[in-house]
Amino acid sequence: MFVKIEPTKTTHQSSLRILKGRNGRMFVGKMSSSPHKRWVAQFEKLIQAAAPANPVDEPVQCEMRFYFSHLKSTKKSLLDCTSYKTTRPDLDNLEKSILDSLVRCGFIKDDSLVCEKHSSKYHSPDFGIFISLKNTSIPPCQKS
Repeated sequence: MFVKIEPTKTTHQSSLRILKGRNGRMFVGKMSSSPHKRWVAQFEKLIQAAAPANPVDEPVQCEMRFYFSHLKSTKKSLLDCTSYKTTRPDLDNLEKSILDSLVRCGFIKDDSLVCEKHSSKYHSPDFGIFISLKNTSIPPCQKS
């Protein structure tokens, strides 16, 4: 599926803060108004309609491609091109946000079922996130 949303520039890690609980103890948590939480809520709202009736409960292959808008400093001659994004956010943090959302929205039972993963991030004229989940099976064990 292709989700027409600008990939998040913040991650779950950037939302973490040291907070004080009602009992006065300090803990690490996320502020309720964090930009990342707002992005995740918007993303999950967009993908919810495509969720299967039952979450996948088998090993899966996952492909994710993140397409970010070009930077304002990009030359006009390159605005129609797609190129690798080599700046923040880190690819592994983007993956975590997506996989956690796929679990919460009922696409897969648990993100530990992802046994093979390919992901990439680009600057592109069209922003969005491409996500593909495929059931995978490994041939039976063969002794040599």
